Formats: sequence, C-alpha cells, structure tokens
Amino acid sequence: MKVVVTKALENGNIDVDDLREKALKHKDNLSALMVTYPSTHGVYESAIKEITGIIHENGGQVYMDGANMNAQVGLTNPGNIGADVCHLNLHKTFAIPHGGGGPGVGPICVAPQLVPFLPSNPIIPTGGDQAITPISAAPYGSASVCLISYGYICMLGAEGLKRSTEYAIINANYIKERLKGSYECLYTGEKGRAAQR
Repeated sequence: MKVVVTKALENGNIDVDDLREKALKHKDNLSALMVTYPSTHGVYESAIKEITGIIHENGGQVYMDGANMNAQVGLTNPGNIGADVCHLNLHKTFAIPHGGGGPGVGPICVAPQLVPFLPSNPIIPTGGDQAITPISAAPYGSASVCLISYGYICMLGAEGLKRSTEYAIINANYIKERLKGSYECLYTGEKGRAAQR
C-alpha cells in the first residue's frame, strides 16, 4: 500500500476533480480515504458527500478522523456524510480531561459492513466472525474513563449536546472576528465562517 496525496484548493478544501481522477486511476486497489471533518483548518468541506461517494464508487472505504466532532454532535454524524470508520476523541469532544498528556481515549465506530472485522478477544466475545486477533488486553479499552463521557452525554441530553456544538461554532467565529486584524485567518468556509477550533 502507498499513500496518494490529493491536491487542495486555494481555500484549503479537497480538490474534488483531482480526487476523482486519482480514485479512478487507483480503483483496482483503492483501500481508503482518510478525511477530517470538519477539516483540520476548521472548515466544513461543502463537497463531503461527493468526496465520500467518489471513494465508495471506486471500491474504497472512508475513514473519518473524529478529532473535530465538537462541530458535528447533534447536527450531523459520520454516517450521514458517508464515513465507514470513525474514531471519537473523547478527550476533545466528550469531557475527558487531557492536560498533562492524557488520557487520550478514542472509541472506534464502524459501518455495518466492517463489523465482522472488528478485533476479537479470547475470553469475552467481541468482534466479528472474520476478526483479527486482540489488539489490547482489555476488550473494552479504558472503560472506566468512558464513564466520564457517558455522564457528560446523559447530563446534557440530545438538546444539550446540540447546543454545545452550536456554542463551539459560535465561539470559533467570535474568536475569529475578535482576532481579525491582528492575525490572518488562512481559511474560512464559503460564507466566511469557521466550523470550530
């Protein structure tokens, strides 16, 4: 396997034409696209469904980096945009403290067609019938840390989670406007806004 880099447009988004060309060229052995959504530069890729569609049409899967889920929760989700695999950084979006280097926690979510390939465990039945061997001695990862995120989700509820996302987006744009003139903002969305960060 090798990494094939796609071009970026002037606004920082994925060059969809370049992606389409490269996906078609490599369709016989296309494995996956890795995409961060919203992008690492803090903008929603307006063509994200087209991007994931191109990969699927050419036999690949889409891995979405869930590092920026604080701009999605309650508004959309990885499945809606066409992601097949996504990890969630609980230490960024779901209340896990991350000061001093840890703990980083990231459950991995997969689409139904990938469930059979999830890692197994020799003691506790996990994974699927085509699973790889265990990748951790603990079949549920750092489960005790996940209780913090579970409590956060329960306390906020669906409406509170959505509101939290809306505040993250509003705050990102407030900071962007306050810093205008002192710092250059390299990328914004089509309406001059930031998704978050």
